[in-house]
Amino acid sequence: MEDKLKEAVKVYNKIASIYSKYNYHKLMQFQLTKFSSLLKGKRVLDAGCGIGRDVEYLMEEGLDVVGVDIAKNMVAEAKKNVPKGAFKVMDFRKMKFKVKSFDGIWCMHCLEHIDKKEILDTFKEFNRVLDAGGIIYLAVYEGEGEKKVVKTEYLDEERVFVLYKEEEMKEFLVDAGFTILASEISVVDEGMKWLEVYAEKKG
Repeated sequence: MEDKLKEAVKVYNKIASIYSKYNYHKLMQFQLTKFSSLLKGKRVLDAGCGIGRDVEYLMEEGLDVVGVDIAKNMVAEAKKNVPKGAFKVMDFRKMKFKVKSFDGIWCMHCLEHIDKKEILDTFKEFNRVLDAGGIIYLAVYEGEGEKKVVKTEYLDEERVFVLYKEEEMKEFLVDAGFTILASEISVVDEGMKWLEVYAEKKG
C-alpha cells in the first residue's frame, strides 16, 4: 500500500464513527439519481463506500449493490448503518471481482487518496469489472497539486487530497477505455470545488 493511502486509511479508521455522524445525512441525491438513470443493468459497485450512505440509497432504487472500502472501521460503520447491505474490506485498485461483474461504479470522494501515478491503472481495473456500456460516476476535489485538510470535528487529523483538473481526469478515463458523458465543476465547502465526471465503458 502506498504511504498516501496508508495514511488516509489510518485516519479514517480512527474517525469512522465521527465521520458517519457528520456525513450520513449529506446525500447527493441529484447525482445518485442521474447515475441510476444512466445504468443499463442493476449491478452496482460503490468503490470506496465509506459509511454506506450511498449504498443504502442505491438499494432503495432497486439496484443490486456491493460496497467496498479499504478502511475496515468504515466498513464496520457501513454495516451498522445499512444492516441489509453487502460490504467488503477491499482495495479498489485491485479487486477480487470477476470480469464484467457490474453495470456501474459509483466512486465518491476517495480517488484523491491514491497517488496520481496509480489513477490510470485504477481506471483500467474499473474497466475490467464493468460490463460493456457500464457507467462510472466519480467525484474528486478540483485543482492542482495536493491539499491538506484539518477539521476540528475530525479530531484535527490531517487528510491529504490529490487534486485533479477537469481535462486531466477526462484524459485518464479515455486512456483507460471510457467515453466521457458529462463533467462539471461545482463549489463545495470551504472554497473547495468538486470535479464530477460521468463516463461509459466503450464496447
